[in-house]
Amino acid sequence: MKRPLSPRAIAAAERVLADVDRCTDPVATARLLPPEVYTSEDFWEFEKEAIFYREWLCIGHVNEIPRPGDQLPLTILDEPIVMLRDLSGEVRVMSAVCRHRGMPLFGGLAAEGRTPASPCLNGRRIKCPYHNWQFELDGRLVAAPSMTETVPVKQLREMIRLPQIRHEVFHGLVFVNFDDEAEPLAPTVRRMDEELSTFGLEDLVPMPAVVYENQQWNWKIHHDNALEPYHTSYVHRGVHEAAPAKNARFYEFEEGDGQIMHPTYLVDEDAGLASTDGRRTTQIIPGLTEEQRKRVMFASIPPMLFSILQPTFVQLAMIHPTGPGSFDLRRVNLYPKSAVESPGFHEAYRKFQERKELAIHQDAVTTAALQQGLRSRFAPRGPLSWLESNIPQLNQWLIERYRKALATDV
Repeated sequence: MKRPLSPRAIAAAERVLADVDRCTDPVATARLLPPEVYTSEDFWEFEKEAIFYREWLCIGHVNEIPRPGDQLPLTILDEPIVMLRDLSGEVRVMSAVCRHRGMPLFGGLAAEGRTPASPCLNGRRIKCPYHNWQFELDGRLVAAPSMTETVPVKQLREMIRLPQIRHEVFHGLVFVNFDDEAEPLAPTVRRMDEELSTFGLEDLVPMPAVVYENQQWNWKIHHDNALEPYHTSYVHRGVHEAAPAKNARFYEFEEGDGQIMHPTYLVDEDAGLASTDGRRTTQIIPGLTEEQRKRVMFASIPPMLFSILQPTFVQLAMIHPTGPGSFDLRRVNLYPKSAVESPGFHEAYRKFQERKELAIHQDAVTTAALQQGLRSRFAPRGPLSWLESNIPQLNQWLIERYRKALATDV
């Protein structure tokens, strides 16, 4: 369902699209998008409709809900949803708002006895905490106390069901789309499909998600920073040497592409197995090609997924915007089952996470400052380094969708 845009939002979109010349040029002549796309509340109103209510949004991995009855509550742009596995084992995504009075069906982690390390509930039903209405795991209403005097429960059961949210499972990744008329995801991400064909992603084991709340920069800045290797030699000096910026390579981007990605080659194959002190910490993912064992692939499926495909594990970063300059970030690392079950894995993983926090902190400080700089009246528009070749590619992905939305909403 399309939501009406305010005149201010439409004006912001028109202003931006009148000023995007050269933003999709080859990197040698490309320039950045207008700063307004990163900072403006009016443009954010437009962008929610143009991007987040129409595009495929990655919300998790199927093995985050491994057992029948597992329920993972999430919130996407203020929309409470639940990703679950029903009693037959099927993955479902549905609204998590009670059909009685609009009560969110799930509370916070502490209220329900969940923890960040164990965020799922498990049960045969979903119960509303307000008036105890109960729903089956396929969304059907099964109980509504004290309603018989008004409407027979049997009649309510025929009328009421939690809305199902359109979703696709792509190599074990669960994507949702709030636009029932959207084209399927898979044909738009063929290069990513080919890359993932050897990873067996759907069989990898997720470590507990780590959530970073209230990150203070725009969601597009997060993709730009994560994709471009230019900054790694400086911001991550001493941390990123296994895959140096000089070893980055870039692909051509075609109209209609749904992913932006590039590889950076490891200094040697053992670098994909080693920690910062040089000791091996895990094992190669079975099935990878010789080429994949030599590189790290940095890949975005905008707007919500950035991933790092390494020889030994896959890192997912799912971006949940809360405004033009803020979002929550949910990180999940995936490993082969044999690695997770090997002696010493969990201690090695704990140490790896401690080391990883340094790079995460470095990026957070940098990108929060960048967000501040983009609010300046003197905010620049380029030029770009060859190591930032993915930035005009993300610009193209965005501008295609901005133009389409403006053409249909004005």
